[in-house]
Amino acid sequence: MLIMKSIQFNNILLTKLTNIRTLSAFRKYSDNREDHKGKYDVIIAGGGMVGCTLACAMGKKSLLSNLKVLLLEGSPDKKFELKSEYSNRVVALNQNTKSLMKSLDVWQHVEGMRLQPVQYMQVWDACSDALISFSSSDILDDDVAYIVENDVLLEAINMELKSSTIKNVEIMYGAKINGYDLSKTNPGSLKRNVVKMNNGDTYFCDILATACTV
Repeated sequence: MLIMKSIQFNNILLTKLTNIRTLSAFRKYSDNREDHKGKYDVIIAGGGMVGCTLACAMGKKSLLSNLKVLLLEGSPDKKFELKSEYSNRVVALNQNTKSLMKSLDVWQHVEGMRLQPVQYMQVWDACSDALISFSSSDILDDDVAYIVENDVLLEAINMELKSSTIKNVEIMYGAKINGYDLSKTNPGSLKRNVVKMNNGDTYFCDILATACTV
């Protein structure tokens, strides 16, 4: 549910991103400061499940394939190891999220690791005897939901995000953001948002998407 609500951000940004796609063909930048390290159409702050899914979705859409995207993740890049014991940090994914992950070619990686389908669910009211139940037989014999470990889902997304099929997304690990200056001008302006890093570097972008806890 959390992922689906966050990924709906894609639909809100689509029109703006399409406009940027057109503008980026002729926009030019000029700045003499050495600490300005790069100019991007979109910067995503946070490389968790939501941020990586957003980056993956932008990399998979042919309409947005010429956008320059930077994904900033504060943690170092770690090699994933599927342990025999299950993690207690999990998410419940509904059918809409499954469809989203399938469209990004991520679901095949989840199935290749592990998940637990939910075929029946019953919810009770706290103050009465009222209840509601959900069954896989009620939704055309498909599962009600899927329980997936956070690490498994994130690894599945990263497997696709780092694949050769996505060429317009750059990932930077160990990237700590110190602050940012947001442009208050209209989308057609040459003024950009500025992201300031802890090491003194700064980056320009048209759109800054925050997918982390602030």
